Amino acid sequence: MTQEKTKSYHPGLEAVIYDLVRVGSTGFASGVSQMASRLIRSVPAGVDNPEEFRQNIHHALKSATKTKGLRFAGGQVPTDELTSSHLIEIDPLPSGAHLTLNAREFDVVNDIVLERHQSDLLDKAGIPLTSSVMFTGPPGVGKSLAARWIAEKLELPLVTLSLSATVSSHLGTSGKNVKSVLDYAQSGPCVLFLDEFDAIAKNRDDETDIGELKRIVNVLLIELDRWPQTTLLLAATNHAHLLDPAVERRFDTVVKFDKPNFESRKRIFANVSKSKNFADDLIDALSEATEGATGSDIERIWNASSRRSVLHSIPVEETLGEEILVLSKKFGNPTQAYRLLSDQLGWSNRRIAACSGVTHPTVASALKRKEVND
Repeated sequence: MTQEKTKSYHPGLEAVIYDLVRVGSTGFASGVSQMASRLIRSVPAGVDNPEEFRQNIHHALKSATKTKGLRFAGGQVPTDELTSSHLIEIDPLPSGAHLTLNAREFDVVNDIVLERHQSDLLDKAGIPLTSSVMFTGPPGVGKSLAARWIAEKLELPLVTLSLSATVSSHLGTSGKNVKSVLDYAQSGPCVLFLDEFDAIAKNRDDETDIGELKRIVNVLLIELDRWPQTTLLLAATNHAHLLDPAVERRFDTVVKFDKPNFESRKRIFANVSKSKNFADDLIDALSEATEGATGSDIERIWNASSRRSVLHSIPVEETLGEEILVLSKKFGNPTQAYRLLSDQLGWSNRRIAACSGVTHPTVASALKRKEVND
């Protein structure tokens, strides 16, 4: 399935002005400052005198009255009353570039965006917007990236709960912290992202809990029942089985993210390797050899391979083959990696065996069985 490409941040002066007006008009002082800092580092196309432009932006930043965070309803960024730590992180210009999901998952995520872009149609039909969504699935499958992608497409700031600052050891404080974050997010249009949701929505039947988390769950239940459509609440968890059943039922939609299938892995490899112009056959072989890997796994081995390639002046195909061999052993399918190294990279059976820690007859036997099965 083809997914649209995310636009680059600095395509030209017109796009920069558009982003500045969009962010500034909604009162995101910190967001405007962040964008201005980027403009100093990377002057957009269309500026006649880049150096003068940088100096003027720098002067404007120094002379501006600095305020922190969003100004929803005139409020301040919520903080912990004991430590004064911010309870949220705000990204005024979130980016979900290169989001790659399996077709079913992407369709659901895309529909969340589509219904807000076409809210008038739903209003006329008397159908409410989706206001709360839970993402479940193993680590590294794109839950956090999907939250950023949705916020980007909706052109809304992404407000993320800071778990370490919110959950306090002081009795009663955690519940107040969660309530203040939820109140803040409801005071203006944004996407609120509650990552590691199981940490604050744990099953209330857990006998090891002393009661503080039960109070947090009760706060969540009340707020989810009356959550407004102006703010989209996204929650993500790697451990859905730990959630309180009453909390999960309050969400409008639950999206289960799976590890990328073959086609999704092909898109991920095509994206990360686009500067190398890999042949389709090599992309296919790489995708087959990484069965069981997450998108995060693939990006990690690509980055590690690229670093080794540059540092040791070795073709990236070589270092990538070695990294995939290690990864494939983790998922119990080294034969696909053997085939990649043998057919696409021209490695001998002895070299594959030496790198994988097995005998070369073992490699030869595995490749032969694979050929017969195919």
